[in-house]
Amino acid sequence: MSGPTAEEIAKAMTEAVELNDRLKARFNATVAFSVDGSDPFILKCTKSGKSSEKPDLQVKTSLDVLQALLAKKITPQQAFMKGKLKIKGNMGLAMKLQLVLDATRKHMGSQTARL
Repeated sequence: MSGPTAEEIAKAMTEAVELNDRLKARFNATVAFSVDGSDPFILKCTKSGKSSEKPDLQVKTSLDVLQALLAKKITPQQAFMKGKLKIKGNMGLAMKLQLVLDATRKHMGSQTARL
């Protein structure tokens, strides 16, 4: 079973955030996602479009876990408790990570059905 690549997910996250002003207002942070030890991609989900040099939240995980999160096979909280999702930074933002995942899932549409 093959799902979207980390690059496809990063692109979908970025597009979902750019199209959703309400999400920007509710989340309002910069997140660095590192998938399978790769260089992190930076997701700017801020009202102003500006971000600090340092991300508000750093997330490390594997592609399998990221795909499972998008497919709703596991929640961010479950992945964190099982050690499959490493979080560094503002834990309040980490609790809101589901908002970004939901917007990404909706934006990806049929691609998440492959998961």
